[in-house]
Amino acid sequence: MSLHSDLLAQARHLARRESKRPRQASLRRSVSASYYAVFHMLIDEATRRMMSGNDRRALRRCLARAYAHRNMLKVARQFASRGVSLKLLPGLKGLPLQPELVAVAETFVDLQQARHEADYDIVRRFNRNEVLDLADRAQAAMADWRQIRKSAQADTFLVGLLAFESMQG
Repeated sequence: MSLHSDLLAQARHLARRESKRPRQASLRRSVSASYYAVFHMLIDEATRRMMSGNDRRALRRCLARAYAHRNMLKVARQFASRGVSLKLLPGLKGLPLQPELVAVAETFVDLQQARHEADYDIVRRFNRNEVLDLADRAQAAMADWRQIRKSAQADTFLVGLLAFESMQG
């Protein structure tokens, strides 16, 4: 199994770990695992597309470390709002954004916000249904991604996730 699949399974496990009264620690870690499932799925997809083959695994790992949460969030917000920057528009080739790509971007934004709350807002309380809903959204984003992953729009999204801040335009 892939890291992102394992993280999603872990998110579900943590959300259901205590049968009666789930601990906030379990729910918070579940939220984080759901976010990281999507985060690592996108990075894995991008690095595999750039460098295929087992002989490039170490190089893919190095490249994966170049992805930054803040930059990824900035690009995801653009795609979620359908307000893609002029820097990325040429990659779209005049094609509209697919609803699945918009949904992936929206989910990434929402999951990152939830992860920040889970990690840093100690007053915030989570409940099992809310956390399982986030895991469901992560799973849906992964399914949506599989549908559009080979499109020019998806390629543009992946390029932006890595290089948006460095792009001219």
